Amino acid sequence: MPELSPESIEYFRTLPRRRVAAGLVIRDDAGRILAVKPNYKDGWLLPGGTVDAGEAPRNAARREGLEELGLDILPGALLIIGHSTFPDPIGDGLNFLYDGGVLAPGTEISLQEEELTEWRFVTVAELPDYFGPHGAFHITSALKGLREGRVIELRDRDEIV
Repeated sequence: MPELSPESIEYFRTLPRRRVAAGLVIRDDAGRILAVKPNYKDGWLLPGGTVDAGEAPRNAARREGLEELGLDILPGALLIIGHSTFPDPIGDGLNFLYDGGVLAPGTEISLQEEELTEWRFVTVAELPDYFGPHGAFHITSALKGLREGRVIELRDRDEIV
């Protein structure tokens, strides 16, 4: 990293900060989506989580898959980049979802008990019940990106074309 002047450091401190998350869209051979239930909040999530400082989103998705599920999944194609705006204290966030592939029948999942209580495969029709409207929109957009072979950029609940 280049040496920064005190003025540059002050300038960079004034720039906005965003939370960044990365996750995996993992499916079974019936096309259902793997959902995990956290113990620290209501609802369900995709496997994934916060990107650590200095970590690339793709690396974070792989790390989270290993930590949360005991599966070393090499993330495939980037499916969505989602920008979400929430009021304080949550604030803005960026979400990267990657193709987590199709799990072979009988694949053993070792759930991370410190954060997760349960996992299951859910149908596309069930997504709003498990993930709420915002999460369901992200996942259905990721599935669209997978079908169309492209990255879809999202802003809140809108696709940017």
